[in-house]
Amino acid sequence: MVIQKKYHFYAGHRNVEAGEKCGRVHGHTYKVKVHCEFPSWDGDIAMLFSEIDSICERVIKSFDHYLILFEQDPLAELFADANEPFISVPFQTSAENMAVHLFELLDEEGLPISCLEIAETESSNVIYSPSNL
Repeated sequence: MVIQKKYHFYAGHRNVEAGEKCGRVHGHTYKVKVHCEFPSWDGDIAMLFSEIDSICERVIKSFDHYLILFEQDPLAELFADANEPFISVPFQTSAENMAVHLFELLDEEGLPISCLEIAETESSNVIYSPSNL
């Protein structure tokens, strides 16, 4: 049994490794699909949707309306010095890296996650599943 839930968050970022356009500070409405897999279930309810929401919303919404910066980005130091809230991550903020990061955060919370999809735009998304690697 697989349960899929959809979420979204708004965030700014830049990825200096991804060329001039993406190297500038810009924002996205990130759309996230979380797939939870239940190899065995009792034939009634695998997991309440509200239980999945309580985990996913807490993790995913923690990025909402923040600037997400690679910890080695020079802007991270400027924002820290200015006491301006932002989220520092140990990777370039590509969709691929964000997918892995969100997957790992949800997995650490005990969610039976099997796959995570993240879209930066309507036409571009990344699907991450460790079982497919």
